[in-house]
Amino acid sequence: MRYKVSFLLFFIHFHVFSQTIPADSIQADIDASLQYLSAKQCTQTIAGKQYAGEWEARMRMEGFILLLGGKSNYRDSNCFTMAGIHNILAEMYLADTSRKEILPMLRKVFPEVLSYATDQRFNFWKQLPPNRDLLWGAEPNPVPLVRRPTNFPLKQRFINKAANVENDADDTSMGNLAIWYQQKIFGIDSLKTIKPALFDRYIDKNRKNRHWYNYLYHGFKKSGAYLTWLGEEEQFDNWNITKAVWHNLVFYIPYSICFPQAYKPYIPWGTNDVDVVVNANVLTYLAKSGITQASKGSNAAHQFIEKHARRGRWARMGIYYPNRFHFHYAVSRAFAAGDTALAGTGKYLLDNLTKTQQTDGSYKSDKKVNQHDRIQSTAYGVLSLLYLKEAGMNVPSALIHQSINYLRSQRSFDNQETYWQGGVFFSGGTVVRKTLFFTSDAYTTALVALAFQKYAQLR
Repeated sequence: MRYKVSFLLFFIHFHVFSQTIPADSIQADIDASLQYLSAKQCTQTIAGKQYAGEWEARMRMEGFILLLGGKSNYRDSNCFTMAGIHNILAEMYLADTSRKEILPMLRKVFPEVLSYATDQRFNFWKQLPPNRDLLWGAEPNPVPLVRRPTNFPLKQRFINKAANVENDADDTSMGNLAIWYQQKIFGIDSLKTIKPALFDRYIDKNRKNRHWYNYLYHGFKKSGAYLTWLGEEEQFDNWNITKAVWHNLVFYIPYSICFPQAYKPYIPWGTNDVDVVVNANVLTYLAKSGITQASKGSNAAHQFIEKHARRGRWARMGIYYPNRFHFHYAVSRAFAAGDTALAGTGKYLLDNLTKTQQTDGSYKSDKKVNQHDRIQSTAYGVLSLLYLKEAGMNVPSALIHQSINYLRSQRSFDNQETYWQGGVFFSGGTVVRKTLFFTSDAYTTALVALAFQKYAQLR
């Protein structure tokens, strides 16, 4: 009897969650989510606070960290959110050019994306006047602009100097992808996209330093993959982990390689790193632009990503990406963009996505990451499945149906608009990887809208 009841419950669950959702319902959700994104796009610039064309993101502390303070939640302007939403909307438009309501949003946000660039290199934060004096003596005249968060309070000189981060491969790949989309959609050819030589200049090879996080958790020394920061790291005469740990322990004294200098772009901890999600984002840009083979680092990036997928330490995949399914999303996206060298990795991703889907169709990250971050994890999970299917893999339809059903059950409503509560799309990395989070309702809503569009086009 118990067996029959269990089988009946399983059959009911499978029947309910694997049912195809009516096309009209999905289209209505897409319409309402795009209305939300249009309504929430900022129309007014308040210098140093918010900027016309952007969408709101939040910079959240979930606990106490020295120099950053305790639990807090502030609005933040950053390139990742702006370029991320821009590129999602552009992908949606190219998949369905009848979606003319997307075009004004792309036009409004694009100048804001470019505001994070120096030439063709992009930064996570804007150049703004410093919050305070950064030197003990006289300040330069004029005082240089620095990179920093817009609203998050930074008090001590040290953390203000450390926030002035170097340009990075992650935002540079996403910013240049935004330029590529603008060229594709609007025919703009006055702006040129970056060549792969820039990424190839900063690869994990012939270095005299190594990041402690890579040493402890990632392995694969001298991987040849793309480095995160587009700048020169500090160097040791003879690197070893003992030296690296010592310099990190005394980060607050000028002797340490970790000590930031006033008005000089800073690589966190004075040491570049290799991040699998950053590598996948670079590969997406290269694949979309049709220049993958022109990059000397692409083969090593493929191998680096596949080694990590084979090893399967999903919770520690990305240094800056604590949501364990962000890796799946980033890699499957590059695969679907045309990078067929990721086909082997795709098999590991599909296997993991099949094994980890919950009975209600959701995916979940670690508890410390936004209480499992189910909405964000499921958005990443189902988009990964959809991208893998686009790339030609045999993805069970039931997995996709169940996740779409779950996301529909998590809708929030604001008049005629539909949105999803923002999950963790980025973090401060390393020691604040599960404490300092970046979230955005708009970014998560854009992800879900893209997933719904891809789901609708499966029919």
